[in-house]
Amino acid sequence: MSFSKNDRKLRADSGSQFPFNPRADTEASFAAVVADALRRDFGDTPVQVKHIARLTGANERTVQNWLQARNGPSGAGLVVLMRHSDEVTIAVLELAERSDLQRNSVMANRVASLRSAILGLLASLDDE
Repeated sequence: MSFSKNDRKLRADSGSQFPFNPRADTEASFAAVVADALRRDFGDTPVQVKHIARLTGANERTVQNWLQARNGPSGAGLVVLMRHSDEVTIAVLELAERSDLQRNSVMANRVASLRSAILGLLASLDDE
């Protein structure tokens, strides 16, 4: 089956643009924000790439793509990264415009670290 001459519109007219895909912009900013957070928290040296790959179970090339903001991590990889990186957690919450959860998360982490420091201090005092 061939196209008739009237139906052959395979190319866009000059100056015409395809409709804007708002999801493409969100995906690009997601990848960039996660890449910045990963670089701040882990760095982008080859040793850190291997470390992130071991944490997430992802391929090293995949992790390099994350760090270069070519694409972002999938759901499972993102959850593991958020578990191990406060920077990634904060970045994702900022993208979701959930700064209230971000503040609560930061405060909970600070309280937990203070609690463990106090318990360690009390344990060392009991030993003496």
